[in-house]
Amino acid sequence: MKKIAYKFTFLLAFLTIAACKKKDNLNVDLTKFNTDTYVPNTIDTWLTTNLETPYNISTVYRFERNLADVNRDLSPVSLDKVEPMMRAVLTTFLEPYSTIAGRDFIKKYTPKQFVLYGSPSYNTNGSITLGTADAGRTVVLYELNSLNFTSANDVKRKVRTIHHEFTHIVNQNIVIPPAFEQVSKADYTADWTGAANTAAVAKELGFISQYSRSSFGEDFAEMVAHLLVEGQVYFENYLATTNVEAAAKLREKEKLVYGYYKDYYGIDFKALQNEVQRVLKANYGATDPSDVTQSFPIMLKNNKIATLVYNPTAAHYTTYGASAAFNTLFNNYKALIVAPRVLQNFQFIFTSASTMTFRIEYVNGTSVFNADYNFNYTVNATTGEVVFSKAIPEGTGTTYSNGQSTATLPAFETYMLPYLTNRTFIASWLPTGITPTNPLYKTFAGFSVSGASTNYFYGPITLK
Repeated sequence: MKKIAYKFTFLLAFLTIAACKKKDNLNVDLTKFNTDTYVPNTIDTWLTTNLETPYNISTVYRFERNLADVNRDLSPVSLDKVEPMMRAVLTTFLEPYSTIAGRDFIKKYTPKQFVLYGSPSYNTNGSITLGTADAGRTVVLYELNSLNFTSANDVKRKVRTIHHEFTHIVNQNIVIPPAFEQVSKADYTADWTGAANTAAVAKELGFISQYSRSSFGEDFAEMVAHLLVEGQVYFENYLATTNVEAAAKLREKEKLVYGYYKDYYGIDFKALQNEVQRVLKANYGATDPSDVTQSFPIMLKNNKIATLVYNPTAAHYTTYGASAAFNTLFNNYKALIVAPRVLQNFQFIFTSASTMTFRIEYVNGTSVFNADYNFNYTVNATTGEVVFSKAIPEGTGTTYSNGQSTATLPAFETYMLPYLTNRTFIASWLPTGITPTNPLYKTFAGFSVSGASTNYFYGPITLK
């Protein structure tokens, strides 16, 4: 046994010596072992010419599993999506920043690598990740295979992701001012995808999107992305169709975004917004949404309407028509006023965003008199629904005393008081049957009874 052990030890020693003496050639050409060999194509040429050379930005579109979460199931991007996507990056992101902020800004802060995947990146909470920013140098974009580059909305959705992720990079260099977090601090929630956080709820709390509620950092990035990509008309509409408190929060966030870019980077954010909007419209056919801030309900809610006058003898009712139901009400009202007083017209005077004075103008001999009655009202800016309620107590002064006269009060209590308070009205520029092409558009306005569109009144308005 000892002899065998000695022989084995001697054999190991011999093999070790032999191995040490062996000379291997370590000059190996590793390119021969690269399993991902490819011949550059026209896509690579375009990327080199337009992104890599001028901006030092590389684009990874051949499937690279290690540049994303290995726990996610992802698919590669289709070749026909690569150049259109990166052209959008160039024209709606790099060039606008270069134009407004300067080439030095782009060279210093822009991500140096874009990674493209075809499928979304699905999260366990049911949401999907559209993009990420990693260490201030890499932006990963998902869900590209379903992108339709002839659809302005599709392009805007992806461009919004790009601007969102770049905002994170900007914030990594200079932090978001603490004042921004304070605006909505009590309403941030990690469970932003929960059933309690609908888009409507987020809007009512003063957030530009559901995702904004996840943290103040995401809130800031969402504000920047929406302002730049969706545009100012969209933002104004959004504010106009929410409650006063939410609109005030959103306006304050907008102010802080503008200040951040101006104070810390010297960037005119409004000019940047205009440039992004110009490119989206010129290159992708994007259009502004209808400006609902100029709709009659919004202007009413924002206290922009001064008066509306109904005088049935005016020529425009002959030309464009009138409501038989409301004209009957006017004539009945007129008949109940005690002679020699003669009713001339109805006036609706909007004294604030929630109060209205109903006034009748009548003549007694050669003198003109007014009788006033106060109402409260609410406006649903989205549906246009308006509800009137009687304000108690009544106002004081000569016109209110005229309204309480036995010569005028019965007509008001019999006809106009129940008419206004027992119905829901729809506020609009034009009543049913009058088309927007006629001269009344946005110079006249009116109210129709909800569910009874032929019962309406309208007339010339004055603005505040």
